[in-house]
Amino acid sequence: MRITLLSTVSQTIHGFFKKSSLVFLAMTFYLALQAQTGVELVPLNHNPVLEALAESSQSEFQGRSDAINLTIDVPSGGSMEYCFSNPFFGELIDSIGLFECSDLNWISASLDNECVVISAQTTGGTLETDTLCLVLKGSEGSRQEYLMIIRVRPIRALPFVDDFSYDGPFPHPSYWMDRQVFINNTLGVNPPSVGTATFDGLSERGRPYGGGFGPADFLTSAFINMNSAISGQCFLTFYIQAGGDSYVPPPSDELVLQFRTEEGEWEEIDRWSSSEYPARDSFHFISIPVQTRFFYDAFQFRFYNLTDGVGMNSNWHLNYVKLGNEFQADLTFENDIAFTSPPGSVLKRYSAMPFRQFINNERDELATQLEINIFNHFNGIRQADPSLLLISEELSGNILLNETLLEVPPVVPSNQRDLPPGRHRFINEVQNPADFFVNTEVTTSAALDEMIIRKTYSFEQNEEQIPELRRNNTVSSETVFGNYFAYDDGSAERAINIFYGSGARPMVAVEFKANVGDSLRGIAINLPRVRAGDGNKRFRLMVWGASLDDGPLYESENLNPRFVDTYHDSIQGFTTFALRSAETGEDEAIYIPPGNFYVGWMQVSTGNTGVYVGFDRNSPEKTDFVYFSDGARWQPIREQNPNLRGAVMIRPIFSDEPVVQTNVRVSGFEYQEFTPYPNPARNTISWSKIENLSTQFSVRVYSLSGGELLMQTEISENRIDISNLPMGSYLIELRNDRENVSHLGKFIKQ
Repeated sequence: MRITLLSTVSQTIHGFFKKSSLVFLAMTFYLALQAQTGVELVPLNHNPVLEALAESSQSEFQGRSDAINLTIDVPSGGSMEYCFSNPFFGELIDSIGLFECSDLNWISASLDNECVVISAQTTGGTLETDTLCLVLKGSEGSRQEYLMIIRVRPIRALPFVDDFSYDGPFPHPSYWMDRQVFINNTLGVNPPSVGTATFDGLSERGRPYGGGFGPADFLTSAFINMNSAISGQCFLTFYIQAGGDSYVPPPSDELVLQFRTEEGEWEEIDRWSSSEYPARDSFHFISIPVQTRFFYDAFQFRFYNLTDGVGMNSNWHLNYVKLGNEFQADLTFENDIAFTSPPGSVLKRYSAMPFRQFINNERDELATQLEINIFNHFNGIRQADPSLLLISEELSGNILLNETLLEVPPVVPSNQRDLPPGRHRFINEVQNPADFFVNTEVTTSAALDEMIIRKTYSFEQNEEQIPELRRNNTVSSETVFGNYFAYDDGSAERAINIFYGSGARPMVAVEFKANVGDSLRGIAINLPRVRAGDGNKRFRLMVWGASLDDGPLYESENLNPRFVDTYHDSIQGFTTFALRSAETGEDEAIYIPPGNFYVGWMQVSTGNTGVYVGFDRNSPEKTDFVYFSDGARWQPIREQNPNLRGAVMIRPIFSDEPVVQTNVRVSGFEYQEFTPYPNPARNTISWSKIENLSTQFSVRVYSLSGGELLMQTEISENRIDISNLPMGSYLIELRNDRENVSHLGKFIKQ
């Protein structure tokens, strides 16, 4: 068997597997407000983080920037061969060097002519990773390095179930081999369970695939042991939706399902078009019978979407995937009751607000209304009982409210605990608001300028048998009380754009209300990369007092977008701008008295598109606080287009001290990528010798939002201690200020 492997570096690798698995690595609204001036919404998506790759410092493996990265998945306890084609890039293979980049804990590897033979130990149900480094030399003197990431994956038993009811943005690696779809709670409409996998046409690095029309995002299952499958009763079932709250794919942009044969080849089973399933407000149930020829011990299936390769302009949503034996005549029923959305904010108006604006105003700001969305998948009435509403403050551990979530008469008109099959939406009131208010006031009085309040819904259901489906019995959300106001939920489904051709410059303003006077020091704004050249557009940040008809309290100098991309685009991140004097460049504090005030921007650059700002469509009522000026007058933006419903992702920041601006790339620097190792890491991060980086360089570690967390100038043995960093994802920069060179990478701290 000969199979070509597709590389994540958009390059065809000259090789093939033997006895192994193959893994392939706008809607637009226009507001015609006046000639050549208007507002537009464009599609976008999250920007997923980079996949972890290891690097080597072996003397014969130099860790060159042109090294080809291979990711190989091997079943736990199994073996495989990866063979290079010969001739190789037009030359005969002269030699293959195999090096251990680090200690091999889970595999052994050897060379057999042009093949690498990999044998995996049994991992005991966990995903484990080892790294190999290879150097191929050609007969004419060519040399090619490879980083081979070997992932030893457990073989899952039936039933295989994933409803994506966990934190994203990536699919859970215990169930899926790729990271290209976006796990979210926001883009699908009326899902059967909380959490959705979105095929968005963007790579895991948040970038279009390019290359014209063809396959884009892949979602490949883990290895599955089908030996317990029953002939005639084994089905793959799932729900799909075209578009949802994002962009409806054209009929040609289909969703495709493939099964992997025992011989290792992918066979198409079915495909779906938006012309068959045009409804964007409901998910459609699909069932696929599995033939007995797929009943072997390392079966896989996968989905992928077809797009034009230019970006996020075609979205499919997938939910509630199950592969297993079915014993009910109607496969739409499942022994499960699921929440279908997380709880809303604990605040009436905002999704976040400054602690100083909240304290002593708790009773006016806290929301006592609850929205509950739940789906009974059973074939008949079932109980969701007992249920719980728990509101807690995370930093102190204080319980602010603990009471029953799902009620019965006379508290509510109908029984919410005994649920008929189907979807249900309940609007309840907190039963003990006095306790909620008092407990919150006690907590705020003892807090030190910051709180995080978590709201959790949960219930118990004793007939649910599949562990993965019990996850959707609990959902939660957090509300931050720090130093900023926010209306959005942190997720941008679109970008709003005011464009300027001639005449007066257009402006957008968002209304907020200060409960007490305070110093406005900065503005955080979601600035996605949508088109080439976005960084050259100019705008001005604006602050107004109680009336938009009065002159602004603050107007910045002309600014260019600062993208949160110390290493990669971060469409879901926020860029922080400190308020600075347009004349002196010094930090400036704008006193905001109690009452309404407005923050926004003025478009300066002319053209068909302006600066893009994130737009959250999951908060439709927040449009009530957005205003637009075409240069002649201010008016609510909803009056121009009722379909323009959502929250503009801009956040005013209050502080006694100047705020720190988002760290961005330094102008004039040459930026290159490098791969730190091991990855993930616990105590140290290392890197191979870099040819154009002299000994005079510094190492900096950043958060994904661009904040500098660590800087070190004394470097030994090409490594840095990260043991004091909390678990999470980070960016690392090796910077030579003398030569204006910077090497950028990413790692995960375990």
